[in-house]
Parts: sequence; C-alpha cells; structure tokens
Amino acid sequence: MGIIVNRGVRLPVQRIGSLQFARDTPYETRMEYQPTVAQRVLPAAVADVVRRSLLDVVEEGTAKRLKGTFVRRDGSVVPVGGKTGTGDHRFDVYGKGGQLISSRVVNRSATFVFLIGDRYFGTMMAYVHEPYAAKYKFTSAMPAQLVKALAPALLPLLERSACTSTEGDSAKALATFR
Repeated sequence: MGIIVNRGVRLPVQRIGSLQFARDTPYETRMEYQPTVAQRVLPAAVADVVRRSLLDVVEEGTAKRLKGTFVRRDGSVVPVGGKTGTGDHRFDVYGKGGQLISSRVVNRSATFVFLIGDRYFGTMMAYVHEPYAAKYKFTSAMPAQLVKALAPALLPLLERSACTSTEGDSAKALATFR
C-alpha cells in the first residue's frame, strides 16, 4: 500500500538506526543503518489508477462505512481508500460425480488494507483458526469498522501532517520521482 501512496515508488525503510553489542569488550560489535535510495517499481500512472480504485472502495464499495470519517478541523475530508477481503477457508471432501461429502471450516479471516491521505497506510485483520473458526461469521466489514473506531486517535496525526511541510530524506527521494 505504501508504494501506491508514494505513486509507484518504494521508499527506503529504517526501523533501527544502530545496534551495539558487548560494549567495551573484545567482542564489541556495532551495526549501523546504511541508507538506500528510493526505487520506482510502478509507473506513476498505474499507481494513480490503483489509488483511484482504492478510493472508490470507500466512496461506493464494500468499505463505504468509512466515507467521510476523517475530517480535519478546517472541515476538509481526508481521502481514505482500501481493499476488503473475507476468507471462509474450508476443507471440503468430494465424492464420485463431484458430490460434496463433508466440509470443515479451517479458518475465518477478514482483512482491510487501507490508505489515509497521502501519508498513512496499514492493514487491519481478524483471524480465527479451527476449532473456533466455525463459530464466527464476521466479514471484512469488521476490520473496516475498527479503522473507523480508531479515527479519533488517528485524526491528531492527520492534523499534524497537514500542518507540516514534507520533510526528511524519504520525501526528498520521492520528490525526484514525481
């Protein structure tokens, strides 16, 4: 989803800047992050079409419950897009002539991968494994509703990102591809 948000560019990921082990011993080891460059993996036009399709899922599709959820203090609506998916995974046994003999629910899953505005994206998933899976009937509406329930906690982040200009090495790298 990050590649779509960044118009076809995979930005470098940095989770840990450095690690140091066994300080002041003969075994001292220090590892530091080596920055990489942004890489175009999709044409911007393709990423834009995919983004529009993802926005349509919230505007008119299976995640419509999120339409208009993220509204900034100035009244502007933050665009939200995503893809929903529900899994009812079964182990089916078929007999002669294709007749279903038995069916056992193995897993139940519901997923919503999403983007919020031009900066944020994520995945919300519910998953149940057998023997409990047969007791559940949830769909991808559940993770979409969970994202909606998180809106009050996420709105301050959206307000902050709208107020600040784009900054950092990743933003500079992305700007070279736009």
